[in-house]
Amino acid sequence: MNNDTPPADVIPAAVVILMRDGSNGMEILILRKASGKHFASGALVFPGGKVADADIAFTGEIGESRNTVSILKIAAIREMYEECGIALARAPGNGSFLDTMTVRKCRAAHNCAPLLELAVLVPLNLAADSLIRFAHWITPPSRPKRFDTHFFVAIAPPEQMEPQVDGYEIVDSRWCRPKDLINDFHNGTEKLVLPTLMNVMKLTEVNSVDEAIQMAHNRKIIPITPTLKATPAGDQLVIPEEAGYGVTEIPTAMLRSA
Repeated sequence: MNNDTPPADVIPAAVVILMRDGSNGMEILILRKASGKHFASGALVFPGGKVADADIAFTGEIGESRNTVSILKIAAIREMYEECGIALARAPGNGSFLDTMTVRKCRAAHNCAPLLELAVLVPLNLAADSLIRFAHWITPPSRPKRFDTHFFVAIAPPEQMEPQVDGYEIVDSRWCRPKDLINDFHNGTEKLVLPTLMNVMKLTEVNSVDEAIQMAHNRKIIPITPTLKATPAGDQLVIPEEAGYGVTEIPTAMLRSA
């Protein structure tokens, strides 16, 4: 970026790290972005995206009091449904998540309305209370497109375990153990943007969903804006020690550019 060019505005965004307990330990849902003009094209990402006007305007039930964080949660829930068809939602007066068939029937009965419209028409309650803050990353000022992204963890709905990707922005999905994904990264078979990498690495420290939830409750959330540091070994991206990831410098050559 030219020094005379002001940094791009940051765009509020939110993602969900969806988790379940598998036979060999905790698994997370990861999606693959389509190649092309999309942000992080071809990379593995968590479900989520930027906050939309509809998220801010939504007045339906969300299971908790409204504040600035609740809008981010609404955005994360909406984006996850749009990208992979999983809806963190409940029927009014019911504490359980909806199952896949119920979600599909509701959508079919209302002309395939988007999730937030569906929540008003059916009605449905969005389960914003099921999301727990896990991290907060801000794209460096040098990047042409910048996001102010909040990461949340959530337990997967027991009856919605089969993601259905949109085939446009998202072309594949899978459940995997964090350790396996990190192994794929180190073997060079998968590339990740820095925030995704660091949060997957953090989750290798736990073995179950309950442990991950406890970790999230205990984490100190600080805004993280990586800075670039030139070293004899190559450029490094630097993050604060107090962010709690156990490392502070990551070689840029390791990462998937976005």
